[in-house]
Amino acid sequence: MLNSFLTVGQQVVYLFVIVLVGYVLGKAGLMNDKVSLGMSELMLYVVIPTMTIVSFQRPREAEGFRNFCIVTAMAVVIHLASIAIAHLAVRDPDDQKRRIYRFSVVMSNCGFMGFPLEEAMLGPIGIFYGSAYSAVFNVVGWTYGLRLLSGAKGKLSARSLLLNPGILGIAIALALYLPGIRLPGLLLTPMTYLSSLNTPVPMLVVGYQLSRVDFRAVLGSRSFWLAAALRLLVVPAAALGLCLALGLDRDVLTVLVIAASTPAAALLTMMANKYSPEKALPSAVVAAETILSVLTMPVVVGLAMALA
Repeated sequence: MLNSFLTVGQQVVYLFVIVLVGYVLGKAGLMNDKVSLGMSELMLYVVIPTMTIVSFQRPREAEGFRNFCIVTAMAVVIHLASIAIAHLAVRDPDDQKRRIYRFSVVMSNCGFMGFPLEEAMLGPIGIFYGSAYSAVFNVVGWTYGLRLLSGAKGKLSARSLLLNPGILGIAIALALYLPGIRLPGLLLTPMTYLSSLNTPVPMLVVGYQLSRVDFRAVLGSRSFWLAAALRLLVVPAAALGLCLALGLDRDVLTVLVIAASTPAAALLTMMANKYSPEKALPSAVVAAETILSVLTMPVVVGLAMALA
């Protein structure tokens, strides 16, 4: 069991060394909001869709596709359970803060922080399975999440949901994977180069965001600590328990627990900037939970790997 904790902890430390570089760049003024936004858009519109397509360029195997479908179904269950937990437990008297904390419980950073760790632990199959979780995340984020933060102001649009780059990437990847279409090397090789940016770019952005946040906005709040405990411990523990009870494949279990154990999604900051009067709190929540996840993720994921 100790080896499992050490293995996961080592991978998390690797990621946070890159986070530290982003933090230093931010403090030194060598990264700014414009650069961070550009890097985030690079990830959203290029790297993640490309990485998804590359990870699906594999032989179509019955077991692999069955596990992909299992991850999808389990991701739906985990998100629904998280919504129930958030609405039952998070009771902050301030309506806007309550919405932000509930969002942070439900929506995990399964893309920016999940994909690098899934790839480090499992290789390409980790991205393959992780893409299924990410697809559910995108649907929930742009439906439930949008309505939660915006109230009546956020209009649910099937067009905007379907044109989300994360959903588009998975749709294209599946369109190639299911009939067994293999991309020529002229396309696949440069796409592989782009997909390799999946680890350093988001970690640099996370580090920069940490350098800009005033943590006093959250560290004295009981609602924050409750939401953080739910996001980083309760939800992943529930996911682990369910996976063990169902006897799921070890790789499937690992991906699900990694995705469920990541801190609050960066999507919280992006949506709050547009739809919520609370501008500073979302960034502080995401940043503080990201730091706490250095301690919680090795424990949760290491336990999952030891018990699987």
